[in-house]
Amino acid sequence: MSIIARNAGRNTSATPLIPSFAAAASAAAAMVRTMVNRRRVGQIADMPDYLLSDLGLKRDDVHDALAQGWRSDPTYQLAIAAERRRRCLSEG
Repeated sequence: MSIIARNAGRNTSATPLIPSFAAAASAAAAMVRTMVNRRRVGQIADMPDYLLSDLGLKRDDVHDALAQGWRSDPTYQLAIAAERRRRCLSEG
């Protein structure tokens, strides 16, 4: 008899905890990733303007990304700003 067959008739209270634990672990991992990315963007803010322009960014883009709330990932904002600038340069 397999474990699945033995537990099929029982309602265990541990079953609902597994998805909630996974959701909490996923949320914690996302918070840590966002904090690490904010720290990295802070390092990007210390770069000179000519290096920022090589990345397709302006200093205002970096400051605007860091000015967002602590729950938003600034690297996402920077990627959008750089892509917009690339499209404007290629079209115009």
